[in-house]
Amino acid sequence: MRRLKFVSAFVLLALLLSAGPGTVVGQDPPPPDVQQSPPIPIHVDGQTIMLELGKNVHPQTYALLRDPDFASQVDWTFMDGLWVPLSRGVEMPLDESLPEGTPPPAPLYVSECRISLNVPAYSQRDQSWRRECLFGFANCQCGTMYWQGCAITSATMVFKYFGASKDPGQVNSCSGSYRCYADCPGTPEYDPCCLVWRCASSHCSDNEAGYAGYYSFHWEALCGLLSADRPPIVELRKGNSTHFVVVRASRGHDFYDPRDYTINDPLDGSTYKTLAAYTGAGWNPYRIAEYYNR
Repeated sequence: MRRLKFVSAFVLLALLLSAGPGTVVGQDPPPPDVQQSPPIPIHVDGQTIMLELGKNVHPQTYALLRDPDFASQVDWTFMDGLWVPLSRGVEMPLDESLPEGTPPPAPLYVSECRISLNVPAYSQRDQSWRRECLFGFANCQCGTMYWQGCAITSATMVFKYFGASKDPGQVNSCSGSYRCYADCPGTPEYDPCCLVWRCASSHCSDNEAGYAGYYSFHWEALCGLLSADRPPIVELRKGNSTHFVVVRASRGHDFYDPRDYTINDPLDGSTYKTLAAYTGAGWNPYRIAEYYNR
């Protein structure tokens, strides 16, 4: 018995020495990507937060932090153990009228809403088009795709899902060529910076998307549209700021719970956020833009 104890102790000592400093016996070493990914600081409400891959930040977000300006150009919220970047939106006057004269349709009720659509994700900040002027205006009077391209990028995701070939840069250029822009509702002077949804689908979706409407938000519509294979584009409002996202999935627990709905966020091209990331930070779902596959 003594001999067996001696051998066991010797084996344990050998394991400890071979594990190296900072390694715990019985635990696998962290993956190579985590080992080579140092913590990155962000500043939230005067505090410094260290974002660590595998601990408190999603890999999709960590990859974007290679751009040193990204962290300072977004808002941050802490949700489900992760620091999540949110859009600051585009400032425009709040207006209750419905653009393009579209009346709200009857709610689309379904009994089951556990569904996921494979909607491709794009980022308005992609290097290929981030510096392009919105609608190709020579003086960038409507800003750039980097700052104001969420509506065009969201529409592109849906067009692509239906089979179109254009990327957000190409849809932006096309929308400018066909004058798919209009005065934003509520602006005191002519401000042709709002996307005309019908025009964009008619001319810039490779004839894959048809325009169904742009109407007031209601939760029941999300499940109905997902079930009809029509990824809804949701306009979010916070004060006078506007942002657009594409709802691509529902886990089917509660029609009225924003945590149920997974989104593609054009802010960063991410696919892991839910609507709750925005609603929890004070954003309100405001309108829905609906397209269908021709």
